[in-house]
Amino acid sequence: MLDTIARPFGLLLMFLYNITHNYLFAIVLFTVIIKLILMPFQMKSKKGMMRQQLLQPEIEAIQKKHAGNQQKQSEEMQKLYREAGVSPLSGCLWSLLPLPIMLALYQAIRKPLTVMMGVPKDLLEVTRNGEAVGALAKKLVEVAQAHGLNFTANQLLQTQIGATKIINDYFSEFAGLSDRLRPINFTVFGLDLSSVPNFRIWTFDFSSFKALWPMLGLFLIPIITAFFQWLSTKIATTLQKNLPGANKEQLEKQSNSMMMLLLGPVMSLWFAFVLPAAMGVYWMVNAIFSLLVDVFLTKLYEKTMLADFAQAEERRKAREAEIEAKRAEAEKRRAEKSPDELQTGNTSKKKQQQKKKQEAADKALEWQRAQNPDAEEKYNPSKVGSRPYARGRGYDPDRYSYNGIEGATSDTSEIDGDISEELEEKLLRASLSDTAKNDTPDAPETSGGEE
Repeated sequence: MLDTIARPFGLLLMFLYNITHNYLFAIVLFTVIIKLILMPFQMKSKKGMMRQQLLQPEIEAIQKKHAGNQQKQSEEMQKLYREAGVSPLSGCLWSLLPLPIMLALYQAIRKPLTVMMGVPKDLLEVTRNGEAVGALAKKLVEVAQAHGLNFTANQLLQTQIGATKIINDYFSEFAGLSDRLRPINFTVFGLDLSSVPNFRIWTFDFSSFKALWPMLGLFLIPIITAFFQWLSTKIATTLQKNLPGANKEQLEKQSNSMMMLLLGPVMSLWFAFVLPAAMGVYWMVNAIFSLLVDVFLTKLYEKTMLADFAQAEERRKAREAEIEAKRAEAEKRRAEKSPDELQTGNTSKKKQQQKKKQEAADKALEWQRAQNPDAEEKYNPSKVGSRPYARGRGYDPDRYSYNGIEGATSDTSEIDGDISEELEEKLLRASLSDTAKNDTPDAPETSGGEE
């Protein structure tokens, strides 16, 4: 499956090698062509990121306003992105595209015979026990044994780099097996780009520069790759600071964060030391080219972004003024309405039911008074007015009684005009009874010694 995906990239790399006859130049041209093909995606991603940067003040205002309501915050931000024509996922596609391309290139470097040249797989067939079955596999073992080379058919199960080197050195002996075979020389300027760089510098041969260079040159490729990766991150952060609407404090923290600065370079350094040197060259050229394109696009879009930023500021101020005007108008309408008109759909169902029940009771009372105007209404101060909240589980209808007389209170200043004569007589008899009890002489004390 991976060979099928990598096949177009392998054909492109083989085409470039046939033109240049130099593996290093073929890798560099391959990187540049891939970057040019992906340029529209990078331009769209860069424009989206810059527009999103312009919306940063409005995004922060929404986050502050709806800090406790994530759903409302998400809805407002989606509305903002929709009105501004910005997709928050615009940079995701661009960030994911380089990974499959790098895997395809690695497959082409690891299997140049089948991916780059297109040699049929049956010619390279090898059993699980390491026995050569295909004609090309048998010929490789035969030539390696004839020239004293350390090669076995089992190596074809892992990589085809060693077999490609043998075919390049003794191409005349393989020419008749397949018309797709081509000689490929991985060595450029004394460096074998198919080899994996060695980070154990203490094992290098320092006896002469000629012996040191093949190992030292490969060692420098990952170092240079990591440096340009760090430089790209540093310059990108600096360019973002100069954009209008940029949160300079946050960007300053990111630029000073060792994690942000070293994450990319450390990853590229590690990959360049565990993969063939050709992958390190691709990564290094890709970092340099990406840096140049990023600077160019930033300068290109910065002029138009200034106008967009001014329009975004005007939209934000107009939106705030509209919201404030609506709020003031709503407050004015609320102040002009009566309490009955203030009831809206947001009023709870329980309150609505209580209000309807109270209105029905008031109407029934009015009807009763109209039907029997001479009927005396018993006074009960505990039921004065509409106080349903005061009639809970602990409600006591006699809590306003005085001396056991229903309806009497100790303070009768407010209800003197409503108290009947019968109630006044009851109060008088109760006070006389208390006075009589207090004036009765005590019974004579008897001595405990008299009989």
